[in-house]
Amino acid sequence: MQSNEEIEKDILATLFKHGCIGKHHTPIINLCRNLNQYSCKEIRKAIKSLRKQKYINIYKTYHGMDVRLVPSKLKEIKTIIEYWYQEDIS
Repeated sequence: MQSNEEIEKDILATLFKHGCIGKHHTPIINLCRNLNQYSCKEIRKAIKSLRKQKYINIYKTYHGMDVRLVPSKLKEIKTIIEYWYQEDIS
C-alpha cells in the first residue's frame, strides 16, 4: 500500500498533464485507469483528501462524478508536483 501523499501527488500530476483545469474535467474512473498501480478505493480516498485541501473540485455530470484542478491553486500545485519529481530523481 502506497502512502497517501504519493497517491495525491500522482493524481495532481495526472490532472495537470491532461489539462484538467477549470472547465475541463475528467471522470474519476479515468483516474483509476490511468493510475492503475493504485486501487480505485485508495484513489477515491486521496481525492476526498485533496478536495478538503481545496486543490481539486468535484463536478457532477450525467455520467458520474468528474474531477478538475482549481485554477486559483495552480501555483501551489505546480510547486508540489515539481518538489516531488525532484525528490524522485535524487
